[in-house]
Amino acid sequence: MNSPLVAVVGATGGAGTSCVAAALAHGLRRASGRGVLLDLDAGGPGVDVLLGIEDEPGARWPELVDARGDVDGRGLLAALPRWGSVPVLSGTRHAPTGPDDDVVLDVCAALLRVGEAVVLDLPRPGAWTAAARALLADADDVLLVAGTDVVGASGAVAVARALAEVTGGRRRIVARRTQTGGSPAGDLEELTGLEVVAEVGHDRGLAAAVERGEGPRVGRGTRLGRLAGDLARVVDGRTALDGRTAGDWRAVVDRRGAGAGRGRGRAGDAWSGAVRAAVLPRGSAS
Repeated sequence: MNSPLVAVVGATGGAGTSCVAAALAHGLRRASGRGVLLDLDAGGPGVDVLLGIEDEPGARWPELVDARGDVDGRGLLAALPRWGSVPVLSGTRHAPTGPDDDVVLDVCAALLRVGEAVVLDLPRPGAWTAAARALLADADDVLLVAGTDVVGASGAVAVARALAEVTGGRRRIVARRTQTGGSPAGDLEELTGLEVVAEVGHDRGLAAAVERGEGPRVGRGTRLGRLAGDLARVVDGRTALDGRTAGDWRAVVDRRGAGAGRGRGRAGDAWSGAVRAAVLPRGSAS
């Protein structure tokens, strides 16, 4: 079974990157029964707040401090909270630092090994970790979310250049209409040299839905619901792990001076027993 690795990056703050990433994961899950959303925007409030599942039980990145090596992908899936049918691995506002690079790489590899499509919700380039750069280099598809206004177009040009330096996957644009409409999406193509593969209009009810804890609306008749279906059809089905392993990614991290063991001093007792049993590598000590 093919297991695509897809990265979603915003051209500017407030571009709606997390909504697009969540919609893509939902569309993949709806179409094929596989699709996991990984929040790699360290220091943010956690994508679970946006989705309205911050009070749902389940593992977040701070609880996966010991998820290294041969992580049990199916056990990890079972331990994650869900947004509808989509498993979500989120950061948390209670722990503003992000996960260690080696944890990120081993968790991604575990999910791909069990046949999941992995959608990465990434920050803008200045906050990319060494692990994020390694995953971008191997991503099957990279979607750049950009507004159609002047600020969005300018940001798209800058981020497209940054992506060209690190990623070997296809780089394409999801255009988001602003309240004022902005320029035609074709202008983004001309400015960046990247294809616009989908457009989504401004959703005036989104902010209110998030405030009510309902999360984005992704029913088939909604803007994001239609986007979810469009993007699921767009995303390539190539296998990100064909000939590649977490060890290969880690070699990239080590070459960048990150050090696979950096930051391992966090206490293992932050884990709940159930989460530890579910996702620790098989045969590891409790």
